[in-house]
Amino acid sequence: MVGERRDVRKSKEAIKNAFIQLIINQDIRKITVKDILTLADVSRGTFYAHFLDIYDVQEQVENDLMDHCIQVIGENSIDNIIDDPYPQVLRCIQFLVEHAETIRSLSQGNQNGAFITKYKVILKEGLFRSSHSITNNVTLSVVDACIVGAVVEGGMEKIIRGIPLNAEETARIISRFISRGIKGMIE
Repeated sequence: MVGERRDVRKSKEAIKNAFIQLIINQDIRKITVKDILTLADVSRGTFYAHFLDIYDVQEQVENDLMDHCIQVIGENSIDNIIDDPYPQVLRCIQFLVEHAETIRSLSQGNQNGAFITKYKVILKEGLFRSSHSITNNVTLSVVDACIVGAVVEGGMEKIIRGIPLNAEETARIISRFISRGIKGMIE
């Protein structure tokens, strides 16, 4: 996207934003290219110059969201998360809260859970690529599963179901679990 012309970037963003607005209020199967064209104020030719169809727009919106998520988790290492999990977990939960409406809409428009699975894979890959001192792959896999599971189940699942989420409280609970284990959850 570095060498992309400004007008191309703007029209792509207008199309993606129109898609997000539409998917918030209706099922993806009921969204038409014409709906997007009207809301984005672009021509049919412009739409098809950038996207194959509605599902291609959906995939690019998901990828943009995941890229942003990778930037958030890429700032952390597993060692940092284990030593002091709260700041990193809070950033991850705040990301989910900030994009809650889009996440909820993409998840509901994707009944098979592909979006959640994609998100888990992105989190796992981010943690595996991060710098850390864990040399045993089995240990790394278990630590990774606990962190990813806590963030996805503790944050994303609530957002998808429309359950109010307090980012600070959720991050505190997940952090306590990461640093103290199950026994640490008993107050």
